[in-house]
Amino acid sequence: MKQKTEKSTLVRLVDDDLDLLEGLTYMLEEEGWKVRTYPNAESFLELDDKNTPGCIVLDYIMPRVTGVELQQILEKRGFKQPVLFLTAHADLDMAISVFRKGAENLLKKPVDPDELLEAIRKAVERDRRQRGEVKKSAGRYAALSEREVIRLVNEGLMNNQIAERLGLSERTVESHRFHAYQKIGISTAKELRRFLEEAN
Repeated sequence: MKQKTEKSTLVRLVDDDLDLLEGLTYMLEEEGWKVRTYPNAESFLELDDKNTPGCIVLDYIMPRVTGVELQQILEKRGFKQPVLFLTAHADLDMAISVFRKGAENLLKKPVDPDELLEAIRKAVERDRRQRGEVKKSAGRYAALSEREVIRLVNEGLMNNQIAERLGLSERTVESHRFHAYQKIGISTAKELRRFLEEAN
């Protein structure tokens, strides 16, 4: 049975073994996953979009830039997708090392298809939850900011004064003010004062 996935969800495969990339791509696409492959860390860093949700499956040992080194670079660059490692030579020290660095899982080659599919499913689900929490937090912050902007507009402050008071850019203040006015159904500060007086 094929996995039902969102169109934007992407499984990235980064491995210098081209035959393995081809085989894993075929298997994952048969299961309904959208897949993008990279033969080395450099091509991944150059071409991948960190804003696309999903997960990253990395070969632990690659020439020039290893999987662990790539994981560290990704963290510095703000990639949030869960990372799964594949390796032909797993041991306890390696497992402890990658998990301490934030890896989602470490799977031994030749990888069991069912084990890999389950690991990818869990990783993508965790990525989806994390992104949902970030969106909720951003929404709550925007709502709080709009209320603060409206309060200060009602006190008679100009946009530049509000921006300085709240530590926001003037453009952000204008955006919050515009959206708040839209929600209330008004267009001027005078109408805002009348609205608040009637509400009280």
